[in-house]
Amino acid sequence: MRKTIVSLVALAALVLLQPRGFAWSSAGHMVIAAEAFRELPPTLKFKAVKILESHPDYAKWQKAFAVGLPDVDLETYVFLRASTWPDEIHKTPNPFDHPHWHFIDYPLRPPSFPMEPGPAPEDDILYGIAQCEKILSDTNSSPELKAVHLSYLIHLVGDVHQPLHCASLFDSTYPNGDRGGNEFYVKPGAKGISLHRFWDGLLGTSIYSSTQINYATKLVSENPRTSLPELKKDKTPKEWSLESRTLAIDKVYLRGDLKGSTIPQTAPALPIGYSKAAKEVAEKRAALAGYRLRDEIQKYVH
Repeated sequence: MRKTIVSLVALAALVLLQPRGFAWSSAGHMVIAAEAFRELPPTLKFKAVKILESHPDYAKWQKAFAVGLPDVDLETYVFLRASTWPDEIHKTPNPFDHPHWHFIDYPLRPPSFPMEPGPAPEDDILYGIAQCEKILSDTNSSPELKAVHLSYLIHLVGDVHQPLHCASLFDSTYPNGDRGGNEFYVKPGAKGISLHRFWDGLLGTSIYSSTQINYATKLVSENPRTSLPELKKDKTPKEWSLESRTLAIDKVYLRGDLKGSTIPQTAPALPIGYSKAAKEVAEKRAALAGYRLRDEIQKYVH
């Protein structure tokens, strides 16, 4: 009984440590990581986890696994935990925190939405992914650096597939941008929340690894590689970010027709059918992210 109580306390602590309002929820990142991990051949799974053994939080993950209620093996647990770590250290004194690596704010200006570059090409998500690829490819990189940047790669490939991590709305209400929907409030239920938070939560909130693995299996079953022409058409992280930008215009902001508020108290209700359509978009993006993450690991983990 005491073991069960300790385990539940550990799980509750893990929930409290999970970030809020960054990208996909922690559960969402774990779903994408679970999809990629299940797609890896055994040799690559071994290599990836071996790299993560040098991660500065590896001992912490081992301890959480030991005192928790493990529903997967340690290797899977570590890979899934690595996917959430960059959010856990976000805006902390941790020397490995890169707060601007999580997004690229392509400006969206209705009604014509002209293409504009991201404002910080040397400190955005595309730069971050490139750094991860570079460090993982460099045989002179230290084991710790490789582990940290593998964790970031797992995370950032997920982030770049979240439409609101690749866009910021600029209009008369938001002359300085809405910060990826963080200042654009809507009401999906009884309370107003930010549009960003709404999209973050579309892949769930469960803390159980087995739930994410089952969800990943469902996504792969419903979205096989052969059904996703984007995998052949768009090969680079920049192209993935532009996919997200297009979806932000068409599916998130509804080409400027989505109504929102600058404060939660006056947030309008989402249009009928919006939540269902958004869920479908999120699941397809997660499926694409999982496959692409698997391919990135195949390419850069040696």
